[in-house]
Amino acid sequence: MESTRKKLKITAAPRGIWELNICVACKNPLDSTSKILKCLHGMCNQCFESNSLVPGERDSVCQLSIISDKAIKEIINYNCARQEKKRLKSANNESSISAKPESSNSTKNESSNSANNESSISAKPESSNSNTNPKNSCCAHYFISYDIALFMKISYILENAEIEEENEFENIDVCGSVENNRINVDEIISDHGENQGLNVSEVMNENIILDFKDPGTWPEKITNSQRTHIVKMRINYSEKLDLTRSERDGRSINVSWFFKNLVNGNRCRRTWLDYSKSKNALFCVPCKLFLNLTEKNVSKLALDGFINWKKVSERIPEHENSNIHKKNFCTWKMLEMSIGEGKGGIDKELQDSIKLEENHWRLVLKAIIDIIMHLAMEGSAFRGADELVSSIGKSNDSGKFLNLVKLVSNYNEPLRIHLERHKKGGITYFSHEIQNEFLEIIANKVRSTILSQIKSATYYSILFDCTPDISHEEQMSQVIRYVVVNENGCEIVESFLGFIQVFEKTGESITEDILRSLSKDGIDLANCRGQSYDNGANMAGKWKGVQARISAINELARFIPCTAHSLNLVGLHAAKCSPELEKFFGIIQKLFNFFSSSTQRWDMLKKHLKFSLKGYSTTRWSAKYRAVKSLYLQLAQVIHTCNVLKNGNLCEEATVELNSLLKGITNFNFLCMLTIWNKILMAIDKVNVILQKQNISIDVATNHIKGLLKFIEKFREEGIDEALIESKQKATNLSIEPVFPSIRSRKKKKMPGELADDDISTISEESNFKILMKNVCDRISNGLKERFDSIDEAAQDFSFLDGKFLFTLPTIQLKKHAMDFCIKYEKDIDKIEFILELDSFTQHVFQLENKLIDARSDEILSFILKNGLQDAYPNIYTAYQIFLTLPVTSASCERSFSKLKIIKSYLRSTTKQRRLNNLSIISIEHEIAKTINYDDIINEFASKKARKVVF
Repeated sequence: MESTRKKLKITAAPRGIWELNICVACKNPLDSTSKILKCLHGMCNQCFESNSLVPGERDSVCQLSIISDKAIKEIINYNCARQEKKRLKSANNESSISAKPESSNSTKNESSNSANNESSISAKPESSNSNTNPKNSCCAHYFISYDIALFMKISYILENAEIEEENEFENIDVCGSVENNRINVDEIISDHGENQGLNVSEVMNENIILDFKDPGTWPEKITNSQRTHIVKMRINYSEKLDLTRSERDGRSINVSWFFKNLVNGNRCRRTWLDYSKSKNALFCVPCKLFLNLTEKNVSKLALDGFINWKKVSERIPEHENSNIHKKNFCTWKMLEMSIGEGKGGIDKELQDSIKLEENHWRLVLKAIIDIIMHLAMEGSAFRGADELVSSIGKSNDSGKFLNLVKLVSNYNEPLRIHLERHKKGGITYFSHEIQNEFLEIIANKVRSTILSQIKSATYYSILFDCTPDISHEEQMSQVIRYVVVNENGCEIVESFLGFIQVFEKTGESITEDILRSLSKDGIDLANCRGQSYDNGANMAGKWKGVQARISAINELARFIPCTAHSLNLVGLHAAKCSPELEKFFGIIQKLFNFFSSSTQRWDMLKKHLKFSLKGYSTTRWSAKYRAVKSLYLQLAQVIHTCNVLKNGNLCEEATVELNSLLKGITNFNFLCMLTIWNKILMAIDKVNVILQKQNISIDVATNHIKGLLKFIEKFREEGIDEALIESKQKATNLSIEPVFPSIRSRKKKKMPGELADDDISTISEESNFKILMKNVCDRISNGLKERFDSIDEAAQDFSFLDGKFLFTLPTIQLKKHAMDFCIKYEKDIDKIEFILELDSFTQHVFQLENKLIDARSDEILSFILKNGLQDAYPNIYTAYQIFLTLPVTSASCERSFSKLKIIKSYLRSTTKQRRLNNLSIISIEHEIAKTINYDDIINEFASKKARKVVF
């Protein structure tokens, strides 16, 4: 019969075969794991060809192996037939060479006869021919795993398909991707049928999930891997049987059935007998494990369970005295010995080899995870133009990830071995898909840790802000503020959860995106107690803004505009109240642009300055302070540098610009503004920096804002005059005339019939300057009062919880504040209990620690937690928790934008949203990422899909 030559694609393989990289005979590494003929026998080529095992050892393999006798016989007979086939083929070749040339017809007949002989030999692998006797044949090899046996059956089929050359197996993906741990045998069955010895049911049963405790859930045909798993899990396993639902026909299981009474009066436990809850039946564990359906009179205890309680006393002794049961029981115990720790056996040797290989792969993956974590935390790029493993260390375009792999392999032995073992098409775990999988797992673990903290804290506040990225996509940062209980008491935390791509910037659309994100993360909006955004109309709008829509759903979600952003707007509006002020800041920016636009001029400037000039930003007020400060402290050096450049060789356009700038900065009016704005901006910047802290509370923020307001009001009355005096002294040192330049008064033409003359102003230029600067101070003061009324209102609601008021206010006023507070938070606070707790707290707790009178709210809450007082004062604890949860700024969102620009840069503008979120949360929440156990990452990585390697 003509056989079809076909390349078969094996899409998967049983777990445990592909990484047997160590020869089971000589313990040396195998040459390859990607070619079936080199790895199925578990030996290196040298041991395989030399047949180093003696017959006695082969016999012990057959006795101690967990493979069935039939499977072992099939493997040995297959190898015998294979060797005989090669021998006949070699003999035919030799005879054809030595024989005289014959006619073409006879040659064809001889070759056809030889082919028929070969096919007859290979078609009967289990024949009783003396040439295939396992004990006499020199080709019986060292097989110790059913997985290998199964592969040998497949290779037997491939051999009959006349796939003889080794390169034919390049398309057989032994290490291919696994899908539900099943082998695609349809092609094999269709071409070769069931008579080739492949037990398909054993392969399919690999997909069944087993409960080792309940024999009723075990399949009728148990595969070897399932059997090994069950026996391993049941070693030293003992559980109290639940027989409450064992009634059948008015009878229930008696515990005495699980014991055997001996003649001498002793009792021994029937360890082989077990009860199945799922089927309410009794099973014999070893007979169920080693069930042979070909045998006659199979006991119910081994098949589908024994349920006739009336006949138990007869059937159990009858079964346990049968030869089949005793044989299965001994096989069961031998299997336990082979896989038990510290006990001998061939399978123990295999298990040690597998564990050694598993440990090797775990160490390799830990090194890879370390590299991924390092790059992700830094926000660095991973990939390069050349991602071939063979190019590692040879090409400069391999990217940071592969280059770090090469660098770490110099100090990491498992990674070095992994790189040396690698061959084209082999397993590397260096691809960008694997990187994405690890990033996804790490990011999910970080995210789940944050979400568990949020849910345990109960109350939280939401912070959202938007910005466009380098690819012109609108990204909205999501940050959650909550209080964490730790060993130090409590800590205010603002955690980043990810970026949300926004397609519409209306209040309605953004609200839907926020609610969808909270729902996806399993965060209940009912527990939200605060929200903070910038002052944009779509976010802070009173009627249709995001805050209004969120408040309509949850009225307790108090909106507090970002105080840092509000403070920037206060200063920005104050700086635009006069054209003279805009001209002042314009000169500072033009001066910076003049020097920074030329490398030569910038080098000249750096030679004369201790630190360079700064430009300013319209959104970051602190940038304005740095620009003013750098010029204020180094004005003399800047003027000197300008004079040096003026005498140098500059083009006509640069000379004109320099003369204009030099005239502007040597003006006494400019010098006075520089001095005054330096003082004002320094005070604003200090408060701005404090407000942007993550752990700041509302009471602290309110105190700093009030302090800034007092400073501005005092500066208006006294500071302006002091600044003018300082400016005059500095002008004298700089050889600048300390006089405000006079402005020619504009004379209006007198029309016919008009009698009145123009009013001539009698106010001096210095007085005009003072009026201007007082207007600036008034603008700042009014802005602080208007824009911070919401945070001031929130601070007033919780003011009685401050130590100074809590322990000093009269009882009547304290109760009044408490009553008003309970009206707003009636869903969180029990009014009667809260008042009683306050009365007790002010009397008894103050005696424990009298320093609490000067403590802030967060310090009082930490004191409560450290001393375990939250159980005695739960409502007070809840009140402090809500207070500290209220947001102050959305600066954490702005900080996430800085990471966004690093991660999604110009060269990485095509980064997908999913990878962007994973990289961002690992980089921003790196402190949590550092605490993740690498073993947990590897276990989840292996469990996501059946891997080529068992970790």
